[in-house]
Amino acid sequence: MNRTVGIVILLLVVLGVAMYINAQRRDDSKWQDGTYVGRSSPDERGYFGEIELVISDGRITEAQYEEMDQEGRRKDENYPYQLGPQSHDELENRLVKSQNPDEVDSISGATQTHQRFVEAARDALRKAEQGDQSRPPAIQPPAPPMPTETDDEETEGQWKDGTYTARTDTDDHGYYGEIEIVIRDARIAEVEFAEKDQEGNPKGEDYPYPLGPESAERFEEQLIETQDPDEVDNITGATQTWERFKQVAKEALEQAQSQSRPPTDLQNQVP
Repeated sequence: MNRTVGIVILLLVVLGVAMYINAQRRDDSKWQDGTYVGRSSPDERGYFGEIELVISDGRITEAQYEEMDQEGRRKDENYPYQLGPQSHDELENRLVKSQNPDEVDSISGATQTHQRFVEAARDALRKAEQGDQSRPPAIQPPAPPMPTETDDEETEGQWKDGTYTARTDTDDHGYYGEIEIVIRDARIAEVEFAEKDQEGNPKGEDYPYPLGPESAERFEEQLIETQDPDEVDNITGATQTWERFKQVAKEALEQAQSQSRPPTDLQNQVP
């Protein structure tokens, strides 16, 4: 009998401590309950991220994120580089689980989306601290560019639809860069870049300097968004890969302008 009473008392104590700790967490929560919308700043191409967070009992319970350009066009299933939009659900789930934007890990191939997501989430949580449930102001579309005398020349030099490939020379270590660009509706729609050895094997996880192979997906994403190899930003630690990428991208796009084709069996040409 005494043992049963002791167990009951112990359980009541544990329950009381748990309720106290839970109450303290609610009292100490820096986020006020409500729905908060945060936004990242537009990048150099005009894309920004916007997130809607639901705070309940001082915790993030729901997250809804999307990306769009300054004209309000959302990245959806028609966006040419799908790794960005496809990463949204996973980023949302990671935020709800971690309760901290800075603990949301990036997803391979969607680095820029991750950066915009974190910035937008921080903005929304800053507003949650203040209880500010106002929505950000509407995005003003950029003013249309003024026509110039070179417009006709640019139209004449438009890329022709098709698939174009290019490769660099082999370096002193036996590596070369190779790219395949798909032009659709006169725009860069798909990009695939890799650095390979003399046997045609791409640099992979076992390569001793992984920043090179890891940077390829980000370079591909930037080229699709910017439509200009010179607008693809370098990544610290992957300068040689970046230089190769820009070189072959320019060569492939020159082919697209002239609609010429290089030999297709590039691997057999490796010295």
